[in-house]
Amino acid sequence: MSKKDPRDPDLIRDLDLLLDALCAEWDFCAGVRGEDLVQGAKPLTSKRFTDTVLDAEAELPGNRASWDRRIKRRFVQRYGHSITRRDYRP
Repeated sequence: MSKKDPRDPDLIRDLDLLLDALCAEWDFCAGVRGEDLVQGAKPLTSKRFTDTVLDAEAELPGNRASWDRRIKRRFVQRYGHSITRRDYRP
């Protein structure tokens, strides 16, 4: 694991790391946690992740479409377009 992009062997904790990074970098700190996002064997998609993060925020600093692209890009860089606990490999 690099300090720039720390990873956790458990998907839920790794999602928490990504969410913490979004909070620290862009102030998206509405309290969404990895456990809220992972639902059994159902894949977590970049769209559902992004919508959940943005919907949780009371106010968005700027244009939602711009934030949508940025957050979705971060998810895809880390996991691809979707991820399940079974498929996750740090």
